[in-house]
Amino acid sequence: MKTHILQLEASDDLISVRDKMGWSKSGRILLIWPEHGRVLYRRLDLVILQRHSRSLGAKLALVTRDPDVRYYAPRLGIPVYKSLRKAQSSHWKVARRFRKAQVEMEVMQSTEEIGQQEEQPLLQPPRKPIPDRPEPAVPQPSPIARLAFFTLGVLALLAIAATLLPSAVVKLTPVVRTQNISVNLTVDPQESSFSISGLIAARPITVTVEGRDSQQTSGSLRLPDQPASGQIQLTNLTDKPVSVPAGTIVRGLGMDAILFAVTRDGEVSAGPGQTLTLPVRALLPGSQGNLPAQSLVAIEGVLGTRLSATNPEPTLHGTDRLEPAPNEDDRLKLSKKLRQSLDQTVLSEVQNKLAEGDILIPSSLHLLNTLDETFQPADLQPADHLDLNLRLEYQAQFVSAVEIRDLAQAVLDANLPPGYLPLDGTMEIENLTAPEIGQGSMVHWTMQAHRQIQAQLQEPEAIKLSLGLDPLQAKNLLESNLPLAAHPQISLFPSWWPRLPFLPFRIAIVNQAAR
Repeated sequence: MKTHILQLEASDDLISVRDKMGWSKSGRILLIWPEHGRVLYRRLDLVILQRHSRSLGAKLALVTRDPDVRYYAPRLGIPVYKSLRKAQSSHWKVARRFRKAQVEMEVMQSTEEIGQQEEQPLLQPPRKPIPDRPEPAVPQPSPIARLAFFTLGVLALLAIAATLLPSAVVKLTPVVRTQNISVNLTVDPQESSFSISGLIAARPITVTVEGRDSQQTSGSLRLPDQPASGQIQLTNLTDKPVSVPAGTIVRGLGMDAILFAVTRDGEVSAGPGQTLTLPVRALLPGSQGNLPAQSLVAIEGVLGTRLSATNPEPTLHGTDRLEPAPNEDDRLKLSKKLRQSLDQTVLSEVQNKLAEGDILIPSSLHLLNTLDETFQPADLQPADHLDLNLRLEYQAQFVSAVEIRDLAQAVLDANLPPGYLPLDGTMEIENLTAPEIGQGSMVHWTMQAHRQIQAQLQEPEAIKLSLGLDPLQAKNLLESNLPLAAHPQISLFPSWWPRLPFLPFRIAIVNQAAR
């Protein structure tokens, strides 16, 4: 059902409020009293508003903290609430204890209406006295007795009023204190959870880092430079001349013999024993082509069956050159240097991967795998610089911040003083020592957790201490028996009433946060 909400102003009177209610087209009208100032606090005002609401076919409810309105409204059958949220979420019913008072109020209103009409006397015939049975005289009470009865009635009414009329609101500020506790933590990778004794699990985290570095080479490599050259003497084994084309290959014995090639054409004269000397040059450069005399003894191909060969003089002029090249020591130094650099960066990489509040155990960081290690140039290749591309996989242990907070809260709850409740969102954790590895690879450190806790005030006890006392006595008794952070604040209705109510339900206890 739609609700029409009216916010009253301190300047509103009964007529203006009725006009505002007349604008409503909904089935429920909610009037909100102003925070400051008093408007429409008489019972008659509330009766008129209630009747006007009924004439509009709507239900009426109020939102106010005015003690007069909060006293009369439920007795007239008008629901009253302390906040707009409570009014919107309720079904607009008065409490059971006010329903009898509501009927009495309705009867009182009906009686007042009837009293305003003129009463018509009933005509009855006069009663004739019976001569033989005269009516006995009714004794009339004396003036003193009538005064005594009147006084007793007045006193009874005053006693009832003193019991039912006054109400009070007592505002109490409970004590807030700090709860501190130190916990010695032991991290065990074999554990899967935490225990209140301080044992907590460690979780693995794996990261991959990659780096590249280079350095100047310190080694050298001998490379072939100029090929060796010499003379080959060819001897005819036949009775016919033998032509020798340039490029004919001659060699020594063995599979690894150096090959030489004849550098110009020639012809060996006919007849066995005829000789011819031609120049030769090694096919491969380098000093390996410098051979002693009588080393070249074979001719490849068909000419080898018709000619014999030998070098009467050593082959000369084969040379090598030295080029800068990386050696094994260069590779080891570069690899060590780059690994040390990656060891420094991996800590920040792991920290970036952790969630806020997670605690890394630096001593647990170790190299898990070498995923790639590539040198440029490769082995036995000349270069003046050596490059290395390295990709490594590291693993470390950490403790989850969620598990640390859960452990700290469990320890604080186990040591919570009786009669106190923790305040949400006030717990803080501080590490007193750095994590250290102990025996059996266990990691130990000490943390401190603290939070704010508030005294839990029992409303029945506070009401019992306040019943029937004057405000000063009630304040002193409450301060001496309850854990309070400030002086109690007592508001009486009516304000001139000298004592707090004698009935517990007429005293409302309000707990307010300490400033």
